[in-house]
Formats: sequence, C-alpha cells, structure tokens
Amino acid sequence: MKLYINAFKQGIARVFILPRLSLPLISTLGLTLAAVLTVVAVANTLLFKPLPDINETDLHHVELNLEFNEGLVVPFFSDIRRVASAKQYWGKQLDWGYISPSNTNVNIANNDINVTMLNASTGTPELLGLELLSGQSSTIENAEEGIWISKSLWQSVYGSASDITHMMLRVEGNDYPVFGVINNYTSINTVSVGDDALGQVWRFEALDASLTSPDTITLNLGPITVVRGPKSALPQTSDLESWFVDYVNNDITEERARDFLLSKKIVGEVSSYRDAFIGDSEQLVFVLIIAMVCLLIMACLNLLNLFIAHYQSRNKEFAIQICMGASVGKLRRLIFVENLPMFFMATLLGLISAGWLIKVLPILAGDNLPLLDQISIDMSSVLLALIFIVLINVIFATIALLYVDKMALTDSLNSSGKGTPAQQNQIISKALMVIQLSLACVLLTAASVSVIDSYNNAYKSLGYSMPNAYEVSLQVSDDTWQASLEEFDAYQGSEWQLLRRDLTERLSALGGEVFDINALPLTANVSMSAYPDPDTGESVMIRPLMWAPEMLSAFDIQLLAGRDLTVDDIDLPNVLISQSFAIERAGETEWMSMVGQEIKMGEDAEDIYKVVGIIIDIEPMPSGTLNVDAPEVYFSSPTRMSFNTLSAVVIMPEGEVLTRDDVVNLLVGMDDRLGELSVVSMDERWENITQATRLNMIVIAGLAVLTLVLAIIGVSGLSQMTAGQRSYELAVRMATGAKQIQLLQLLMKESLWILIVGLSVGAIAGVVVYQYILGMFESAPSLDWTATAIINFALALAMLVSVAIPGWRVIRKDPMRTLREL
Repeated sequence: MKLYINAFKQGIARVFILPRLSLPLISTLGLTLAAVLTVVAVANTLLFKPLPDINETDLHHVELNLEFNEGLVVPFFSDIRRVASAKQYWGKQLDWGYISPSNTNVNIANNDINVTMLNASTGTPELLGLELLSGQSSTIENAEEGIWISKSLWQSVYGSASDITHMMLRVEGNDYPVFGVINNYTSINTVSVGDDALGQVWRFEALDASLTSPDTITLNLGPITVVRGPKSALPQTSDLESWFVDYVNNDITEERARDFLLSKKIVGEVSSYRDAFIGDSEQLVFVLIIAMVCLLIMACLNLLNLFIAHYQSRNKEFAIQICMGASVGKLRRLIFVENLPMFFMATLLGLISAGWLIKVLPILAGDNLPLLDQISIDMSSVLLALIFIVLINVIFATIALLYVDKMALTDSLNSSGKGTPAQQNQIISKALMVIQLSLACVLLTAASVSVIDSYNNAYKSLGYSMPNAYEVSLQVSDDTWQASLEEFDAYQGSEWQLLRRDLTERLSALGGEVFDINALPLTANVSMSAYPDPDTGESVMIRPLMWAPEMLSAFDIQLLAGRDLTVDDIDLPNVLISQSFAIERAGETEWMSMVGQEIKMGEDAEDIYKVVGIIIDIEPMPSGTLNVDAPEVYFSSPTRMSFNTLSAVVIMPEGEVLTRDDVVNLLVGMDDRLGELSVVSMDERWENITQATRLNMIVIAGLAVLTLVLAIIGVSGLSQMTAGQRSYELAVRMATGAKQIQLLQLLMKESLWILIVGLSVGAIAGVVVYQYILGMFESAPSLDWTATAIINFALALAMLVSVAIPGWRVIRKDPMRTLREL
C-alpha cells in the first residue's frame, strides 16, 4: 500500500515538476472532455429527459404537407377550419388541438411589449398538459372574448399579482381582459417564433365554430396540429390523404384553387410530439456525439504517444523494480495510481469548461437547438466523466508497458544509455498515428463539405444588393375591412391606393428614399400565386412582386432585355418577368423574344399582360433556408398583392439607423383599423435568416481546425520522439561526415509510410462515412471531390511539415555536444 501512496504523491508532484507532460494532458484531455460532456448533456435533455412543460403521453403531431417543389413543403393544416373538419371526420376517440404562433407587440399600460402570440383552438393548453396557474380554463364558453398570458409575462409585467380580474391588454387595436395565466410553453419549435419575445399571449377560437366560415384558401408555414389518443385510433398516412381529397372536393369552392391543390403531391405523417419537436436536432446530436468522440480519441492518441515516450525514458527504473521482484501487472497499477492526479485535474477542468460551454450555448446556437435553458451538467454527467477518465487511465497504463522485455530492461540497466534500446518499441506509436491520421481524414472530409456548402448558402449572390434598406409595415387587423380593400383595390383612387399613398408621403419625412412596394427583395414571407396555363391547363406558379420607379437601380437588379416599367405603365397591364420565366415560355435560345409578348395569367379577359422587360432572377432568401423556384413577375399595381399588410420600403443614407420610434410619430392619425407597426432592416433580416447556416459553418470550421491541430501535434510529437531517441545515432552519422539534409531525408523516409498508410485509409474511410451521412440526412450536400482532394493534400502537406520541423531541430544541434550529453 505504501508503494501506491508514494506513487500517488509522486503523481501530484509531477503535475508541477514535469509540465511538459502534465500541461498537455490536463489541457488537451480536459477541454476535449468538456466538448464531449456538453454534447452528451444536450443529447440527454433532447432525447431522454421528459419535456419540462407538457404531458407527452399519447400526444402526437399530425402533418399533411403539400410539396410545391423539392425544397418547398407547406402544411395544409395551416387553417383552423381544416383541423376542425379532421376532428369531425375521425370522431371523439381523438382530442385535436391547433396552434398558430407568431410574433407581435401588445400594449400594456401604454407600453409596447414584444410577445409570442399563440392563436389556438379552445382546450389546446389542457390537451398539451400545460399547467393553469391562475384564472379560468380555456374551455369556457366565452374564451374568444379574452386572452391568457404566460407565466413569464405575468411575472415580468404584473409581478405575479394574484388578482387578474382587472388586467387588460391591447392587441391589434382592441382591448382584451386577461382570463388566465398558463405555464410557459417552451416545448415549441417553429420558424414563426423569434427569440426576443418577453412572454406568450394566447387567443382561442372554438374548433366547431370555425366550420361555419368558408375555407380561407391560404397556406402558411408555422401552425402546429396536435392530437391525443390511443395509437390504434390515430389516422394513418393513407387516411390523411383520403381526407384531404374529400375536404378539397367538398369544402374548397373555388375551382381553380381546388384543381391547384389536387395537382400537388401530398404527404401525411403522424409522429410523437417529441420527435416532431426535436426534428432534425436528433440526427444532429448523434453526428456531434460521433465527431466529439473522434476528437476525444485523437486527443487520447496524442497523449498516449506522449506517455509511451515518457515511460520508455524510465526503462532503467522499471528494470530495477523488476529485478527487485515487481511484476509487470504491479508496475501498471503503480502507473495508474501515479497518473490519477493529472487525470482528476483534467476531469475537473472538463466539468468546469462544460458548464461554461452550456452557459454560452444560447449565444452560439440561438434558436437552432430547442430546450437550451433545460441543458445542464448533473450527477450523471459527473459520473460519465469519471468513467471516461478511469477507462482512459487504465488504457494508458496498459499500453505504456505493453511490450515489456525483461532481458531488454536488464540490458538497458547495464548500458550507458546511448543509442536506441530495444525496449523503445515504436510499433504501437506508429500504429496509433495511422489511426489518428485516418480519423483526421474522415472528420476533415465531412467538415470541408459542410463548411463549403454553408458558406455558399449564406453568402451566394441573391440577384440584388443590400443597401441600408428598411421594411415598414402595418397589419390590417379587421378581416371585413381587409376583404373590402381587396374587392375594390383595382379602382383608381381606391381606399387601398390612398392608404399606400398616405403611408409613402408620411415616410418621406424620414429623409430617405421611399419605395411604394410591399416588401424588401429579401423576405421571409413569400407570396405565390397560381394560374392555369392557357395551352396545357396545368397550374403555373409565379411570385408576384410590386414595382416602383428606380427600384431596380436602388437594389442593383439587372435588366437583361427590354425596358424598365415607368410611371406611364401604372394604368396599363404591363409587367416585368424574370429570365427563368422567359426561358420556360420561349426556350433557352429565344427567351429574349418574350419582350413585347402577351401572357395570359388567369381566366378572365383582363388577365392578359404585356411583357416590357426581362430581369435577372432573384432569390427571396439564401439557399438552404427555403427553396422557392417560382419565377418573379413585377406588377405596376398591387392587384395581385396580399392585403393583410400595408407596407413600404425606405432606403436610408449609409450609416443612419431607422427605428420603430422614428416611425411611430409619423403615422399618428392613420386609420385606426391598422394594427401593429413593424420596422425591419434588410441587414437584420439577412442575419436572422442566415443565423443557423453561419453558426453551422463556424462550428464545423472550428471542429476542422481542432482536428487539424490535434493531427499536427500528434505527428510532430511522434517525430520529435523518434528523432530524440535516435539522437546518438544521428550525432555519430554527422560526426563521420553525413550531411544534415541527408539525415533529414532519412527521418522523412521512415515517417513517409505512416503518412501514406494513414492518409490513404482515411481518404477511403472519409468517402464511405460521408456516403453514410448522405443516407441519414436527405438535405446533406453531395460530396465535393475537389474540396476533398484539396483537404487531403493540405493535410498531407501539414503532416510533412510536422515531421520535418522537430527532426530538423534535433539534427541542427552540434554533434559533439550531443555525444557529450548522452
């Protein structure tokens, strides 16, 4: 026992007296362990822990999606009426709920507060299992007359006041009483919810009551449909598709809309609520776990080579202990105990660093990982870290003395220490280096493809420039008024046109350039329209956009043929079309002939438009966000525009910032039926849209850099160890006339086969592994062979440099001085 106590004390002392060994182990192993523990904590929260706010038992998510193209899938259950029809169709065995989230501002005591608005069917919080903290249930008969607020909003604004009977909120120009307080709904993951909302506000509508109104014939991203009931009663995919056909035939009264919907491919799916909530994050977590484990293995291989070199330098000490009767097993146990202080310090560093990483995860990941506030380091994480460390220590102690030749140890004890003793067997080190290089190749291959794809998606040209532009919009909150505006919009001097004119005139006081268009070219809300092709009868989809004078030049949108629209075209049926639309109509070679041609985009006589110009195609969002391939058509009047939002675009001088407060006072006195004001900059929108893509690029690039650094450290360490062990031989060769360059070639030649084998195996494994990843992720980019070749060449070059530099440092020493020191 005394030997083990002394070994432990020696291990503590070695932390301070041998920093060349202790610092690399503690820092490398500790930080790598932190990354692994962070990913494990994320996986534990997302995949295994119960959801913190709802009851998952028999709770399912129902989807019925229409595929517009390969990358654009839109949910059909985006209208509450359709959910009510489905509930009626499947009977009382299942309880149905509907939630449509969005961000808006509410007014509380004359203060505007950004909140998440949850428009839902009555009884949905009870269906989800959300706790009612105060007030009445959402199943009351007059639920439509009031609102419910979340716990966070209740605490932050009302100080958790127990009496809510006098609380009022102003939403979209109307005052509502607060009927109740519901626990925070955190297990929600949707593109429609931002991360800056102070709380949640619920508004309810009875499912059965929605059946009294006709279908709105709208399709939106974001709404969620949930159902609770036994699995035996759940609708199957074929059932959902049959219901869809029946619903469209019976409830969609407009023939053109009915034909359009029936022409699209539909896919129905019923999944557990957790699976739908987690989404692709589950596969992402598994990929991150594999990547982190690979990095941990690479770090361990580096440290193992360092340990092998350290313990081979102590072969005389081991020879003496064996001569005194110690067994190899006892030596390994002593090494294990001696290493415990360093490994425990690495564990402590790993746990502290993991806790810090988890705290900064919300900053790094934004909205891209759900339940970030629930992720933490618990006792299971501590236990896992200890298991990792003990297992690694056992492996290190075993392999450090794997090749123990008692005769070689005795010879080493009798020798003067010169040369390379037989006990210093490098087969293990070289084999470990081959494994490390192979892992590095696999990780770098996958990382390079992902980084290149993310960069191309985030920074590719969208067909327009990004000036200091802002989109100013007001919601039309009155449905009856909105229908009236749409009915009479085509008339000269209509109320809608007067509203738009009033808005642009007021905004002109800001000192910027005002454009009477409904949205920025970069937009998250994509509107599309369909019309029957007069030749084939098939539905043709377009993306209708508004035009304004000087708009093309302001955003550097290129005019390819014909001319731009002018103010003289406003009363005429003249349009601009995109190049892809012209190619679709006239072919690859004759597309410019579309200038001057007429296009019938509807069934009415007035739906004939003349093409006066062709412009370059633009993309509403960067690639990888939403694949919208409908061609653009620019109209000089808002005939085909949505009337639920009154908006305009303002380009401010460079360096000036336009805020909501700057605009509020200018719009005082406009129609009271105009609701929430929103001011969004083009740069801010681009940052929000590309946040996930850019984060993925940065994280994966960091992973690739860390992989390369670990590989360089491993190869340079092995090279330095090899050159150091052969320093006597090298010094003798130099003393007898060998050139330094010849000795460097000798070392390079011996290391070259390790690099060739490791990189070859890694290149093949990288391709195979990435093909497997393609099978897991349908949206994963295809393998870029050029990038793969460049990465492997760069890795090979870095490895050669890593071999040459440590070897050269040994070779360039004075040989006579080296011989005297040995």
